[in-house]
Parts: sequence; C-alpha cells; structure tokens
Amino acid sequence: MAAKKIKDTDYLYLSAYIHARESNIIGKDRIERMLEARSPEEALKVLEDAGWKIPDNCGAEQLEALLSARRDEAFGDMGSLAPNAALVDAFRIKYDYHNAKALVKAAAVGADAEKMLSGAGRVPAAVISECFLENKLGSLPKALGDGIAQAADVLARTGDPQLADFVLDKAYYAEFVAEAKASGSPFFEGYAALSVDCANLKSLVRAFRMKKDDDFIERTLIEGGSVKLIYILSALTNPESTLELFGNTPLAPAVEQAKSAAAGGRITSFEKTCDEVLNAYMSDAKLAPFGEKPLIGYLCAVEAEINSIRIVMTGQYAGIPAELTRQRLREGI
Repeated sequence: MAAKKIKDTDYLYLSAYIHARESNIIGKDRIERMLEARSPEEALKVLEDAGWKIPDNCGAEQLEALLSARRDEAFGDMGSLAPNAALVDAFRIKYDYHNAKALVKAAAVGADAEKMLSGAGRVPAAVISECFLENKLGSLPKALGDGIAQAADVLARTGDPQLADFVLDKAYYAEFVAEAKASGSPFFEGYAALSVDCANLKSLVRAFRMKKDDDFIERTLIEGGSVKLIYILSALTNPESTLELFGNTPLAPAVEQAKSAAAGGRITSFEKTCDEVLNAYMSDAKLAPFGEKPLIGYLCAVEAEINSIRIVMTGQYAGIPAELTRQRLREGI
C-alpha cells in the first residue's frame, strides 16, 4: 500500500505551535542587548529574562551545554509533532558528519574526541564512535560509514585534515540534498540546492584567493546545486567567468563582491551577503500560515539563534569589542 501523501493541512497543529513559540526566539533586538552588555553576566541576564535557566557562574562550557540542550529540545519537539519527521532528521545530518570529522581527526593524532561530539545527530554519538573505533562502519547508515572510511583513508595517506574534511562535506551535502528531494517539499529542495550553491561559491572565492590549482578546487566542490559542477569545472581557467555562473541564481547579489574577494578584497562582506541570501530565501517560511515551511523556518531560526548567542558570548567572555563581534553576526536572525 502506498504511503499516505502528507498535505499542508496535516501541519495545522504544528504550525500553530511553532507560531506560538517564535516569540521566544532570541532575535536581533535581544542579541543587540547582549552585544552592548557591560559583562558576560549582564549579557546572560538577557537570556534569563527570556526564560532561559542560566546556572550560577555560567562559563563557556556551561553555555555550550545550554545551547546543545536548546537544539536537542527543538529537534525533539519538532520530530515528535511533525507529520513528516524526515524533515527534522535532515537537519540532524550535519551533526553526524561533525562527529565523523571529530573522530577521524582525533584518531589521527591519538586524541580523545568525546568532548567534541554532538548529541544532535540522527545516530547517537556513542554509536558512531564505537563503530569507528571497532571498525564496524558497515553498521552505520551507508553514506555516513563510507564517508568516514574514505576520510580516514585520505587523512592516513596525505596527513592533510582539510582533505578529509572535504570528503565528509561532500558526503554530508549529498545526503542533505537527497533527503530534501525525498521530502516532497519543493521549498526545502530549493533551500538545499541554494545551500550547496552558497558553499560552492564560498569555496571558489577562497581557492581563487589562495591561487589553488584546479585539482584542489575540484576536491572542494559539491554536487547538488543549481549551478552544475560540469559548468564550474569547465570555466576554472577564468575566475571571473566562473563566479559569473552564479549570476542566474539567488546569489547574484554576491557575485561582484565574490570577484573582489577572490582578487584579494574583503571577504567578510561577501560571505555576509551569501548568508543574507540564504536568510532571505528562508524568510518566505515566516509568511506561510501552515505546512512544512513554518517547520523548516523554525529549525533554521533555532540554529541561527544558537550560532548568534555563541558568537556574542564568545566575544563577551574574551572581552572583544562589540563592534568586532557584530561584524561576525549574520544579518537577519
């Protein structure tokens, strides 16, 4: 019997639940207050006033635990209520690959990766660790297990952890794009493709800045974007022409900045514009009264919230001036 097709109206309860919770997201106004706070304690008071339970003498380690708990709560809530839990699992994929990177690189230098592992993935971190350390990668999801094996092999042969990261990045995006296509959501599929385009454009700019050769660039590029790799690879002899391929995508506003950054200009403005394009795409989710868009938008908003809080509090703990921290923050939380 064919699986029941999920309709937008199946999300009515969840969408109402999400819209009720959106006001609790730590948005731009609160982030700004945290930036301008005169001490880490004063910045954390902003979170406390928003309902966060902040422990006494909360340092960086305790904050990281709070942020992890916040993500786990969001994933758990949405996963238990979503008509299509696979949408939530798609957002968990990157934490499987975060754990894979940590394990592969720690093993190469004889270190313990436990403190670096995240509990937000689809597969429990302890399971990935056990399968990796006991050479039982076949027990993991095939793409993840194959990616770990290939990355470990590349690192052992080359001693270059960046090349191992490239292997796992490709595996991650391949899974993410496949899950988006399988979700039945054109909106989510478009977001996944735009995410790949964004990653590829950033990789090209960095590679051109460092005058990397074509073989290196090919290792960094990812399948699944709207700009096909065959066209990118055939244009590499001319960096400007390569970057102009993205002019017919939503990343068009970033192309001129990309050219400047690739030639040695400011890269932060270019990367910020890329992030703004992704945020602008996701802003459409906020306008949808129900359906899968509010779910996808909420998960992205929680991730952005966590990243922003981490950046601000890292600056607070280190005594970094607010203006320097502000430059690191994305526009449109």
